[in-house]
Amino acid sequence: MSPAQKIVVESEELAQRTAEWLAGALQRALSGGGRCSFALSGGKTVGPIYRTLAAMPVPWERVDFYFADDRCVPPDHLESNYFLAKETLFRPAGIKLEQVRRMEGEREDRDAAARDYEALLPPTLDVVLLGMGEDGHTASLFPGLAAVEEQQRRVLAVVGPKPPPWRLTLTLPVLNEARQVLFAVAGEGKREAVRRVFAGEDLPAGRVKNAVWILDRSAAGQ
Repeated sequence: MSPAQKIVVESEELAQRTAEWLAGALQRALSGGGRCSFALSGGKTVGPIYRTLAAMPVPWERVDFYFADDRCVPPDHLESNYFLAKETLFRPAGIKLEQVRRMEGEREDRDAAARDYEALLPPTLDVVLLGMGEDGHTASLFPGLAAVEEQQRRVLAVVGPKPPPWRLTLTLPVLNEARQVLFAVAGEGKREAVRRVFAGEDLPAGRVKNAVWILDRSAAGQ
């Protein structure tokens, strides 16, 4: 299935445009006066996005934070998506850590950690930020993994091809039930995967329906 919408920007505009989209999505989710849920991702692209987003006028005290995936490392590890978000978004925006539901991937029983995270998730996530790898993976749903076909479980412990190998990840049913999903993708190395997704090839990222994609020109190609 082809993505719903593609927005191409200059590389230097990616963080600002993505942060603006996310701030708008959060404001829409909060417009009813309650709280909203926001699932974060990791990777090289998102740090500047989070720093930009932290300065935007979002009522952060009404946002509950989740993660699309995380590596099975302690929360202060440099490879931790939680640690990245804490340093670039939570701390700069003054977000209380009680609002953050992190994945406890450092636990010895990873399947129990995944099942406990399932219990923390809301029935439907309001806003999800995703990235995509050069192989077309998103969250920690890598091509060829059985987890890509999962239809019942909402969170799984998986072994991916990149170190550190063990990850916790949301599954496609959770991502496809989310109300607003944004992919932020940058760099020439992603260009072939972007082409394949938009051509309708069966890659994990392409299985996320009704998503908006913000691409820099290096990733978008022609």
